[in-house]
Amino acid sequence: MTITLCYWGVRGLGEPSRYILRYSETEWIDDALVPGKESYVAWLAKKHTMGLDLPNLPYLLDGDVKVTQSLAIVRYLARKLGLVPEEAGLVRCDMAEQEIMDLRTAFGRLCYSPDFEEKKAAYLENLDKKLEVFDRFLGAGPFLMGEKITYVDFLAYEFIDQIKKLAPENVGKAKNVSKFLETFEKLPTLQKFFNSEEHKNGKYVNSPMSAFPGK
Repeated sequence: MTITLCYWGVRGLGEPSRYILRYSETEWIDDALVPGKESYVAWLAKKHTMGLDLPNLPYLLDGDVKVTQSLAIVRYLARKLGLVPEEAGLVRCDMAEQEIMDLRTAFGRLCYSPDFEEKKAAYLENLDKKLEVFDRFLGAGPFLMGEKITYVDFLAYEFIDQIKKLAPENVGKAKNVSKFLETFEKLPTLQKFFNSEEHKNGKYVNSPMSAFPGK
């Protein structure tokens, strides 16, 4: 059964799920909507006609299963594809997930703020502190749960790589994090994507209409 993942044609909150699907070599359709008024109007017209319990983007269709909310989709794929940690690691995994989402939320607020330039310096100062803590938490890795890759690694890679578009020097100071990003990019089943024109051309990180689209 082919999985369909629908989200805007930006990285945003949808890219971690895309990475999981690429990594697992799952058969899937990337239903990427072109950002803009026409696509937005079309989405609103069908949003409440698809049988989604909580209509939203991204959404995932897997046979009779319909999932919305970006983290719910990531977790669903993790359970389906064996990317959940062992019982003993669940607490660490939960903490990592929430810390990563805090990093993404702060980044998103800045990128969509009308006061982007005024708020950028304070954001970067706080980012250094947050990355220092996360770098220590990650440790030698190579992944957040040690040797086993889990779904939180896909969240961490994507959202920190997004932040790196804005603040490469700040991310570069976090040595364990930088090594983790390099390790992730060498995963064998992701090499085809990382070498593809799609990746080289790049998607916007955020909406083209945001203060920081980040391509």
